[in-house]
Amino acid sequence: MPIQQLSVRLQGEQVGVLEQTTTGKMQFQYDVAAKQAISVSLPLQENAYGAVACEAFFGGFLPEGDTARKIIGQHYRISPNNSFALLKAIGYDCAGAISFHAMDEPIVPTRFYSLQGRILEDAELFKHIQELPERPLFLGVDGLRLSLAGVQDKAAVCLLENKIALPEKSCPTTHILKPPVKTFQHIVENEFFCLTLAKIVGLNVPAVEIRQAETLSYLLVERYDRHIENNQVERIHQEDFCQALGIISANKYQNEGGPSLQNCFELLLQTTQPAVNINELISAVIFNYFIGNCDAHGKNFSLLYTKTLALAPFYDLVATLAYPELSKKMAMKIGGEYDSTRIFEKNWRKFCEDIQYSYPIFKNTLKKQGELLLTILREKKEFFIESTKSINFIQRIIGLIEKRVRQVL
Repeated sequence: MPIQQLSVRLQGEQVGVLEQTTTGKMQFQYDVAAKQAISVSLPLQENAYGAVACEAFFGGFLPEGDTARKIIGQHYRISPNNSFALLKAIGYDCAGAISFHAMDEPIVPTRFYSLQGRILEDAELFKHIQELPERPLFLGVDGLRLSLAGVQDKAAVCLLENKIALPEKSCPTTHILKPPVKTFQHIVENEFFCLTLAKIVGLNVPAVEIRQAETLSYLLVERYDRHIENNQVERIHQEDFCQALGIISANKYQNEGGPSLQNCFELLLQTTQPAVNINELISAVIFNYFIGNCDAHGKNFSLLYTKTLALAPFYDLVATLAYPELSKKMAMKIGGEYDSTRIFEKNWRKFCEDIQYSYPIFKNTLKKQGELLLTILREKKEFFIESTKSINFIQRIIGLIEKRVRQVL
């Protein structure tokens, strides 16, 4: 196998070279002129990073589902297990501000791209969404080369004149489109409800709305890793906690070698304002517990690189316990316990000990958020039902949350 190389660019500027060696393994070498590390797990250094570090960070940009990777591999006639080849194929528009290019592709020294694209009419959008299982990430449509991590079928799009559009002329995508999932009814309404509730509670979350394409409802999430001003789009660098901790996506769950809550809070000590970020994550841990989100794993938390290094807005908030067929086992232990239905005061105390956080302060935060949730759910119940058009399902989630809050209080 001949050596292959990709130019790794951060906001358009080359920071290093990703190489596939003769053995098929990846290695990454920073340019001598590179001024900023692209990951907490990849600090600036003269020596090249090897296969394990590269797979954890660079592989973390790719879809995780076997089916999606297989379809993408078949489309480009590459192995679905070859992360380097997949990044070469679809790695132009990824999470954050990293992009992958051919070595001879001209470097365009700009952070800003004109917001432009082709607006999709409802019928075409409906068709593309229906085809997502067979064409993940709108594969092959208008020459798109974009990648999103995760297992769920979804696509990255632009919003032009308040309509869904496919990007043109190197424009980065601005929104993420999440369709319904046949195996989990009302998943769109579930995530909309949880993200909206989180915002009312005071958590930092992206803007979200439910939209229609003909008879099909989908979730539209504004990308927090994009900044739009004066019709110009800027990519903002980010990385998820697995990437920052050097853990491959396949091991995102704690019991498979993924991050623990203790690892997550220790990571925040490297941010610009650790105390602020730690308090925000405390609130998110509590919220995920109250809504019954057992899937809050290491790839569902991220760091955002602006003028500071901070905890990114929270995303992928879903009440998984609303689906009886899903496991009650949490992605990360709370105080030594995985079972979401068996978290008691002793577990919260141990959790605080593990992360070296004041239990009295934590207990006060827990109580305040629980009481606030009960008030919100009582006062805004009709708003949530009207927003989602899903009376029975939303009432089920509300009942689930109220029960969990009252048990804790």
